[in-house]
Amino acid sequence: MPKAKTAKKQSKSDYIRAQPDTLTAPQVVAKAKAAGLTLTSQLVYAVRGRAKAKGKPRAGSWSVSQHAETLLRAVAAEIGLGHAIELLHAERTRVHALLRE
Repeated sequence: MPKAKTAKKQSKSDYIRAQPDTLTAPQVVAKAKAAGLTLTSQLVYAVRGRAKAKGKPRAGSWSVSQHAETLLRAVAAEIGLGHAIELLHAERTRVHALLRE
């Protein structure tokens, strides 16, 4: 006789993710208690926080060009825009001279 398939038990995190975001953490905890699950508000906050973090780029995920542009703006602000433009023009001239060789 073949074995009957057992129903997969839903994890606490899955239960939290299935709840609407309009419910507060204490409301989710109360609803879970009625369903026979024991949750804490801290767990609800942690699960929802991880879910939100997955959708947002992290500060460390900047591209190199974004980082370079930010650094360039900071340097220009520090040494002055006029001097920064002079340095960039001089560097452009140097690179063009190297490329022509």
